[in-house]
Amino acid sequence: MAQRTIRATVSLAEATALLQPRTDLLVEHVESAGERTTYSQDVGPFETYERTAWIDRTEVAADAEVAADAEELVYCETTTFRTAIPFWGRAVDLLMSRAIGDLDRTPRHRWWWPGEVVTSNTTRIIALLSLLGMIGAFIGVNIGQTITFAAAEFGSSKSAQANALAATRAGVILTTLVIWKADQIGRKPLLILFASGASIFTVIGAFSTSLTMLTITQGIGRGMATGLLTLVTLAATEEIPRTMRAFILSILTLCGALGAGAVLWVLPLADVNERGWRLVYLVPLLFIPVILWIWRIMPETRRFTAADRVHSPGFNSVNKKWFFLIVFIYAAVSVFGAPAGQLQNEYLRDDLGFSAADISQFRILITTPAGLVVLLAGWVADRRGRRLIGAVSLAIGSVMSAVFFTQQGGALWLTAAVSAWLGGAAFPVIRAYQTELFPTRSRAMVGGWLDLLAVGGSALGLVIAGQLIDGGRTVGEALLFLLPLPLLVAVTIPLLLPKTAGVELEDLNPYDPELPDPIEHPDEVAELVEAAGGAPPVSPHGATA
Repeated sequence: MAQRTIRATVSLAEATALLQPRTDLLVEHVESAGERTTYSQDVGPFETYERTAWIDRTEVAADAEVAADAEELVYCETTTFRTAIPFWGRAVDLLMSRAIGDLDRTPRHRWWWPGEVVTSNTTRIIALLSLLGMIGAFIGVNIGQTITFAAAEFGSSKSAQANALAATRAGVILTTLVIWKADQIGRKPLLILFASGASIFTVIGAFSTSLTMLTITQGIGRGMATGLLTLVTLAATEEIPRTMRAFILSILTLCGALGAGAVLWVLPLADVNERGWRLVYLVPLLFIPVILWIWRIMPETRRFTAADRVHSPGFNSVNKKWFFLIVFIYAAVSVFGAPAGQLQNEYLRDDLGFSAADISQFRILITTPAGLVVLLAGWVADRRGRRLIGAVSLAIGSVMSAVFFTQQGGALWLTAAVSAWLGGAAFPVIRAYQTELFPTRSRAMVGGWLDLLAVGGSALGLVIAGQLIDGGRTVGEALLFLLPLPLLVAVTIPLLLPKTAGVELEDLNPYDPELPDPIEHPDEVAELVEAAGGAPPVSPHGATA
């Protein structure tokens, strides 16, 4: 439990304002009035909240007016709180403590927190989605990071590896047939299903007897991981305040990068012996208890709950222009991005002689600083618009990704760093369009089709790269052949995509019902949060506020 105490000399006007219920970080109501006034949360991001305020040695009437002859008053306040953020909450409490202690109660946008009042439903969902994103990312990159070692045990060629990586994309067909149910039954059930299934099939892959069996198990597991990541972005977009969508998606991208990076932490196990790579596939056993915990405490998104109540239109209301444009963007980027990302380890291992430990160290050192770039890109995208930053990041990052396969020494590190940093910065900016431009009760269906078509692009890119390599070209030459596709997308983004930064989803999708304003209609917001499965806040003494 965090606590913030204030004691400050203020004017009469300042004291009067401070003794009013807050409407900046949360919407308060007066729980009890008197010499000391106690406030509880009506709507806000806290799991536990109570503020007690008083004027030291000065009589305060029940209506919070101070004696008129006082010129300077000693204002005292104690706030006990805990943000409704599982796992990461104690770190956020440190930032929140400063905001709670700020005597300026004017609603405003902080770099780490939106200017709007955020519900506990929102904070809880986003925190849990970050954990699911880590799980999905770990499973999604696992086969790409380990296939070179599995192929060595099975005696498979480079082209067989590329074909296997392409074939694992077929698993997304399964998730496409299922993911549309999230538009009918909600996001939570499918999130849990995909997370559990992806973990189980990854573990089964540890017992593969051939590259074919590994490809089948990881095709299913990776398909579910793809569906999981799609729903993570979708659910987060439905909860994130409009002024911070790109920034929060950048944070979720970093959480995904942390999950993907965890594969590199355990990749040295592949050096134990020829079969050591199988140990990496057993790691998802640790995810099962986390998934069960998330299942128990995660609420549904408020936007799905609101849209489901009024039975808002589904796939027929989708803007076909935006749909086909986003399909082209995802497919074109995937044709290049899949071989660029998944053949890196092969290049490092076979062409440059890196061991598993060397590859792990190289990737960790390259990708770790990318987090700051991704956060900065999301922050700028929310304030200056996302089209230009997405286009520039994608263009430069793609060029560096292709050039990487022709480099050694210091140039290898430089091109890898720039491609990882700018590629990572472009991803959340582009990914946001997948959910922002489509109505609530069609977002999962659209996401499934986009995943299928984008994965088709990935498989096509891997097959083309594999054929070019078998034909005598180097990996670098194969990537340069595919480079025009992401460069075309970089031109398309600022020219054809609409401005969505700072725009409410309901303004982009007029078929969706508007959410009630937390300041004007706190009771309606609280009722919607409860209907979505969110828990009401409690006082530090244990009573429901």
